[in-house]
Amino acid sequence: MTLLASPAGVGLVADIGGTHARFAIAEVAQGRPAIRDALVLEAAQYESIEAAAEAYLARIGRPAVLQAAVLACAGPIENGSVRFVNSHWASSESGFAARLRLPSVRLINDLAAVAWAVPLLEPQDVRQVGGPAIGPLEGTIAVVGVGTGFNAAAFLPGETGETVIGGEYGHTGFAPVDPTEIEILKQIAGRFGRVSIERVLSGPGLLNLYQALAAMAGARAIATTPAEISQAARDGDDLAQRAVLQFCAILGTVAGDVALAYGAAGGVLIAGGIAPTMLTELDGSQFRARFEAKGRLAGHQTSIPTAVIVHPTPALVGCARAMLVLHRPQAHPARAPA
Repeated sequence: MTLLASPAGVGLVADIGGTHARFAIAEVAQGRPAIRDALVLEAAQYESIEAAAEAYLARIGRPAVLQAAVLACAGPIENGSVRFVNSHWASSESGFAARLRLPSVRLINDLAAVAWAVPLLEPQDVRQVGGPAIGPLEGTIAVVGVGTGFNAAAFLPGETGETVIGGEYGHTGFAPVDPTEIEILKQIAGRFGRVSIERVLSGPGLLNLYQALAAMAGARAIATTPAEISQAARDGDDLAQRAVLQFCAILGTVAGDVALAYGAAGGVLIAGGIAPTMLTELDGSQFRARFEAKGRLAGHQTSIPTAVIVHPTPALVGCARAMLVLHRPQAHPARAPA
């Protein structure tokens, strides 16, 4: 059965990360979802996902009939449960359903949710960054998300149905490509041991890069938050500008790796809260050059589009669409992560 009991219905959707919990009501009619009453809550102000959801519904007025919930979570989904990587929250489909009195709940990977939204994105929802323009939906499209953490997923269209592949790409290893990045790796490894992609490509990752570059230059790291680094870069601070440009270059390398890993001939879309604030910097950086710099497959990469998703809530749209597409039985059997 589908998550919604009929082609028309009302459900709760959420995009839950390490910093923010975004909630909305999804209405599905004539096979197309729409969201309303979107609200952003500060995750740290609530003891659990369930408490945040209850606060949201109390604020907007809970719909009389709420048939389902689909929650996009920044953490691995295992047997219908999640424990977040960048916060203390944990939840399960059965526990959330019981507390919120819902007949059907589905937890999905946060970037998988963005991937489910891909077919609904309009031209104005994306901003091209180098390379060819994204055309009609053809072939696999990868999405990468850069915010409090980092992740990637892929949307695969097909004649017999659509597939979304999620995972925890941000916790794979960071691979430096030049002497500067080798030294950055050494600096960050000295603090954390193993250096994952998320240690350099995320809000905290930008701070890690800035501090590493400061140590390498024997300079004082004045900025103490990602927002301060971004503002200092716009104000002309040399160290902050180098950190931002390094961030963009590494993002290009990793986005290119994601394209190769998923066979994303249809394009790579960048989601999350950081990239839309760095459009000018991405255009002026090595992002696209690094995306294409894949040795013997460099020629292959030149035909793959890259763009930033500027739609404000793609994961919520994806959760709403997942209500129509995903199927599962009423019980909560062991299954692979979404």
